[in-house]
Amino acid sequence: MNGFAQSNETASFKLFLVGDAGEGDSTGATLRDLQIKLRDNSNSAVIFLGDNCYKRMLFGMVHLEIKGYDGGKITRRRMMSQLNILKGYKGFAYFVPGNHDWWNVIALKSGKKHLRKEQLFIEDTLKNFTTIRNYNEGTFLPADGSPGPVSKDFNNGKTRIIFIDTYRLMIEEGRRRHKDSLLLDTFYKELKAQLTDASNKHEKIIVVAHHPIHAKGKHSFPLVFWERLNRRFADSNTNYPPYNRMAIHLDSLLKEHHHPDIYYVSGHEHSLEYFFNDSLHYIVSGAGSKTDRVNLESCTDEGECVQWNEEGFFEIDFYGRRETVLMYHRKDVKSELQVECLAGCD
Repeated sequence: MNGFAQSNETASFKLFLVGDAGEGDSTGATLRDLQIKLRDNSNSAVIFLGDNCYKRMLFGMVHLEIKGYDGGKITRRRMMSQLNILKGYKGFAYFVPGNHDWWNVIALKSGKKHLRKEQLFIEDTLKNFTTIRNYNEGTFLPADGSPGPVSKDFNNGKTRIIFIDTYRLMIEEGRRRHKDSLLLDTFYKELKAQLTDASNKHEKIIVVAHHPIHAKGKHSFPLVFWERLNRRFADSNTNYPPYNRMAIHLDSLLKEHHHPDIYYVSGHEHSLEYFFNDSLHYIVSGAGSKTDRVNLESCTDEGECVQWNEEGFFEIDFYGRRETVLMYHRKDVKSELQVECLAGCD
């Protein structure tokens, strides 16, 4: 590993972040590397950032990965490729839902049915991994198709993680009839209350979700004609009105706090990205099992897209009043794992 000088200071808490890890039929190199980090750091938490399982349409004959976990042999294997790295882990483990975990379904009842099946599989499996600190008290958050927000405090009350289900919000934002405005209003009021409470307590704030509110990649390209005809495709694009409304609302809530220690962490883009804008940290860690080949001409800055085509994950280390953001990446399965410090470096 390279990229920065290791500090002798010991972190009081570590947070590992990996997303979109549900493509492999077996545990790939990136997840095996993450497993080593987890075994060496029990005072930590790991969060899988959604799209925990992919499945192609029409029995795999159509190369469109729309579906998620269905309880069949293929999807059980893909879920276990991730769950198996948690055997013997002594920290906290969480899974966040993404659009594939909802099967990209916009019908709430049908989507919840698919999501619930995955949730039960994850939680029932992890109940047997009794070294995990939260093995029996909720490892899939937010649960049962709720948008959240669900708040958890760590690091002796110094770090707050807020879990949200962005796809659930997008379903409501996109419904023309029977839109649950009360659900959306309640969600945003509760999120604001949780952010205010954490800010008043001078906690570091980590908001974790599947969909980015600031990122670059294929999901931010202009919508093509066929995408506009089907919401199951359009909802994944930041330019689609339901997604755009949600992202703007979330971003404005985070920025109005003027709090220097807020991170918004997501997956969705199959890349590794870090941005620091208006005192907010934006991390995209969606390269757990696949990467997108993005034209580097879309970058506005020379170093902005360096890691887009590489698998990996992020780590945030907490040291008293400061934190360090580390990005782990590799060019291919044969390459050595690399680490770079992106923020809080010595």
